[in-house]
Amino acid sequence: MKNPQAGSAKLANATTAGSAIRNGNDPQSDERLLEKRARALAKVTTKDQEESETLSLMTFPMGEERYAVEIGMVKEIQPLVDRAWSRVPSTPDFIVGAVNIRGRIYSVMDVARFLGLPPRPVTEKTHVLLVQGGGEETDNDMEVCILADDLPEVANIPIAEMQTRETVSDQTQEYVRGVTADMLVILDLGRLLRYPGIVVNEKL
Repeated sequence: MKNPQAGSAKLANATTAGSAIRNGNDPQSDERLLEKRARALAKVTTKDQEESETLSLMTFPMGEERYAVEIGMVKEIQPLVDRAWSRVPSTPDFIVGAVNIRGRIYSVMDVARFLGLPPRPVTEKTHVLLVQGGGEETDNDMEVCILADDLPEVANIPIAEMQTRETVSDQTQEYVRGVTADMLVILDLGRLLRYPGIVVNEKL
C-alpha cells in the first residue's frame, strides 16, 4: 500500500519548486546571477586598480619637449658642468660625449637628437641622468648618461592617463611607452638602452 503522506510530501515539493520557478527563484538561475554579478564586480575592481596605479617618473625638458623615465632606473643626477667630460669623435650625432663619474666613463646620450629633434647647446643648467636598464634581452644592464636641459623633477602619473604611442611620430613610437594629456613623453628606457650604438669606450 502506498504511503499517503509520502505522496503528499512529493506533491508539496513539486508544487514549491514550480512556484519558485514561476516566481523567479530557480536555484540554478540564482547561481548564474551570482556568477554574473561576481564577474562584473571583478571587472570594476580591476578597473579601479588600474585607475589607482601610478608611475613614479623622473621628468626633464629637452628643447620644447618634456620627457620622463621611470625613477627606479635612475641611479644618479649630476650637473654636467661639474663633471669631467669631453666630446668624442667618430660617434653618432646623438652621443654628445663621454663623462667621468667617480672614475668610470659613461656615454652621454642626447635622446632628443636620437629621436630626430634639433640639437640644443649645452648650458650651465644642463644635467645628466645616469640610468641603468636594458638587460631584459641582454646579459647585463646598460649604464649610460642621458642629457637633460635642466634639473629633473619627480612626478607620479596615473597609468590610466597615459595615452597611446600614436600621438608621437613613427620614428619615436618604438622607444615610447606612452604620452600624457599634457604631452609628457614617457620613454621606454629599457628598449632605448638596448640600442647598440650608444657605448663609448674612450678614456678621458
